[in-house]
Amino acid sequence: MKVRIASAGTGKTASLVLRYLELIASGTPLRRIAGVTFTRKAADELRVRVASAIEEVLQSRRHLTFDYRKGSLEPFEEAAREIAGATLSTIHGFMAQCLRLSAPLLHLDPDFSLLGDWEAQAIFEEEWQTLRYLAQDPHHPFYGLASDELTEPLLHLFSKRSLAEVFEPAEGEANLRLLRVYQSVYAAYEARLGAHLLSPSELEQRALDLTRHPQALERVLERVEVLLVDEYQDVNPLQGAFFAALERAGLPIEIVGDPKQSIYAFRNADVSVFRKALREGQPLPPLTHSYRHSRVLVRFLNGLTGYLAEKGLGFGLKEAPPVEGVRPEQGRLEVHWVVGELPLEELRKQEARVLARQLAALRGPIEYSQMAVLVRSYNSVRFLEEAFAEAQIPYVLLQGRGYYERQEVRDLYHALRAALDPRGLSLAAFLRSPFGQHTEAGPLKPLELPQIEGVLRADDPLGHLAQHWPSVYARLRQIQAQVRLMAPLEVLKFLIRFPLMAGRPYHDFLEPRARENVDALLFYFAPHPPENLEGLLERLELLSRQADAGDVPQSGEGVQILTVHRAKGLEWPLVAVFDLGRKHVHQAQPLYLGPGGEGGPLLQWVALPETPAFEGFKEQVKRLEEEESYRLLYVAASRARDILLLTASASHGQPEGWGKVLEAMNLGPASKPYSRPDFHLQTWPYQPVAPVRVLSRPEPLQPSAWVEARFEPEPFPPLFSPSAYKRLEAEPLPLPDPEEGEEIPGRARAIGTLVHYAIGQNWRPDNPQHLANLEAQEVMFPFDPDEREDIMSEVQMLLERYQELLGRALPWPRDEDYPEFAVALPLGSTVWQGVIDRLYRVGEQWYLEDYKTDQEMRPEQYFVQLGVYLAAVRQAWQIEPEVRLVYLRHRKVFRLDKAILEAALSEIAPGRAHW
Repeated sequence: MKVRIASAGTGKTASLVLRYLELIASGTPLRRIAGVTFTRKAADELRVRVASAIEEVLQSRRHLTFDYRKGSLEPFEEAAREIAGATLSTIHGFMAQCLRLSAPLLHLDPDFSLLGDWEAQAIFEEEWQTLRYLAQDPHHPFYGLASDELTEPLLHLFSKRSLAEVFEPAEGEANLRLLRVYQSVYAAYEARLGAHLLSPSELEQRALDLTRHPQALERVLERVEVLLVDEYQDVNPLQGAFFAALERAGLPIEIVGDPKQSIYAFRNADVSVFRKALREGQPLPPLTHSYRHSRVLVRFLNGLTGYLAEKGLGFGLKEAPPVEGVRPEQGRLEVHWVVGELPLEELRKQEARVLARQLAALRGPIEYSQMAVLVRSYNSVRFLEEAFAEAQIPYVLLQGRGYYERQEVRDLYHALRAALDPRGLSLAAFLRSPFGQHTEAGPLKPLELPQIEGVLRADDPLGHLAQHWPSVYARLRQIQAQVRLMAPLEVLKFLIRFPLMAGRPYHDFLEPRARENVDALLFYFAPHPPENLEGLLERLELLSRQADAGDVPQSGEGVQILTVHRAKGLEWPLVAVFDLGRKHVHQAQPLYLGPGGEGGPLLQWVALPETPAFEGFKEQVKRLEEEESYRLLYVAASRARDILLLTASASHGQPEGWGKVLEAMNLGPASKPYSRPDFHLQTWPYQPVAPVRVLSRPEPLQPSAWVEARFEPEPFPPLFSPSAYKRLEAEPLPLPDPEEGEEIPGRARAIGTLVHYAIGQNWRPDNPQHLANLEAQEVMFPFDPDEREDIMSEVQMLLERYQELLGRALPWPRDEDYPEFAVALPLGSTVWQGVIDRLYRVGEQWYLEDYKTDQEMRPEQYFVQLGVYLAAVRQAWQIEPEVRLVYLRHRKVFRLDKAILEAALSEIAPGRAHW
């Protein structure tokens, strides 16, 4: 395996594109080259770059340093034709492609689908809850073991399954019990997925299994001659084992990455996979020319990586080769410290003001929209928002974490939950939210905590609420009524937009940021609305557990605020890194994993609290997190092209967090101040800072008159049928279930369909071939042989009665005859579309007939339908037919008065009945 290190900004993607050109020039078809990267966005970008480079070679025989002066251009012409279908995908996309080549050999459906992580976890949790329920039986093998306290460890272990093929219990009976339960639940989970569903982790497991199946592996090697893998520092152990197995099987693999930018351990990425490839493979010369950074930033980054590598903080010397700057721009580095005897919480407020002042001073050549502020934690954002608002600096927050835990989203969740079960936590949250505001003492005001406690402690909470806060009780009852009447998505819209609180909707109580979030919630559920309210609530609860579910990105122009993780792969002319004094805080885990030995399957030992290995594994995880935090600093500092601002606070003069690194580089709060065009270092003693004067804001614009206008619903859909109107009057049709397919016809409908079809075809009841054709119609498929025989007997009887009427009550023969005559009549905003059973002429007289197989004769049911048909033929053909209802079962023909039909038509389209 060939391995290349590419530091930030050194043209990693450009080097991959050049490698593509070299392989094509050497005779390797593009269809035999697989390019794999970490995200779909990066894969799409690589495809565009490769296509552009091929086109450039075809036009000029050159691209960057690639010079193709000799040889035919035919390989590149072939590559240009193949680029749309070339394998340029994510790691999971490539794995899926390999599995589909040999799916039956691996006991997979070739058309298998991929699940999201959250869906996989939901299925696993369902199987766990099923086991808990079954294990209540004293005869169940897990009786007494499947307790609720295992829920969190099981879900955590499930989320780590990309780290190992096998989990084994470390020393301790509790670990053994946990693994027994986990293996049972996981087996049920796998059985649930079957051969047609795979989550990302199961996809990785199956791909690794493929490499152990000689025939399946051979099919991959037949189709791929070279594999190029980008961002290899971000792969997890299972992915790394898959690539290593392909390489051992003879597939040439070239990887590129940067251990200094391995920051996704929370997604199970493991930098040791890259290091193993670097140690055991063939190192290629690293990329050492920075095309991104200005000269001063190149010097700073070299100093930063040199110090961290020398101390072994996050990466080693071999992983941090010094780079040379290519750009001539000098650039600028600024370091700002805020020091004082106060807690960091207070110092950060001034730090944010200092940063806001510096950004305002640097605005000019660089607009606010070309600036980004990176934070280690979203807990730092509130200081920035306050300082930027004070300084009137526009900003946008680019997708923070915890969207489904935002207060406005949880308010809606608890309002729905309280409507279903008005007690406990959800009732308390409902009363504390804007929905709990009351008008008992005059203007709208929220309930106080003692008042809420009084409701919750009452023997009858709803009775207490109705007695003391009737306006809130009435609001809850109103929501409950809508829950019973409306579809779940409509209830959600109702909660957000209906003026429930003294004429004000929930939407009005929210800041613009929160309004965007609740609107995004509606957009999320609109494409696939939940079938019931319980399903909607369950989905919200599951989504709230996604650690990386972020706020909807704000629109507009301004300084972009985001975490370092979100900034990975991006760059800006100016980048500020705020709050470098924040320390890394380890989040305790319900269990810890320890790696097994090499040489066998990937193995992780599992240790629960109070078992012998727990503390040792915990310290290993904390050490790895600390190492990653230093790599995170490098990623943050390397996002800037021209100007980098670093700000930190130091309480009592003692730097913490990343601030210690700056201090070790002689850039700490006690260092000598500098102020040069390319470098500025300043320490700001804490003092109460006078807030930036906020200019008076202009009066808000008055809304246009049409803002409150509403389009009233039309009485009928844009396209409607007269027969549907008849059913609508009788009984509303049930909403179709998309998973159940089309509605199965009943016996009466089948009879009517067959009789009308036979009459339209002029088929006779005494012709066996005609009857056989009728019985073969699709409408008969749902019925068993006995039912079909009974239906055909009745159809034959009705057709015989129709034949009896011909030549007597129904004129025969005819001069012109139009069976199953389709019509369309525009009336207002609706086009009425239907089919006349028979329109014919005998001499000068036209007849419009509708045949009925009804058990009862009720002509008034069809006045609107026949009124539409009459108006349609009047308008189209300018004729005056005699309109008749023919009840076949009763051998009766009703001649209908046109005045009655016109009156019925005027009810659905006033003033349009006469043509």
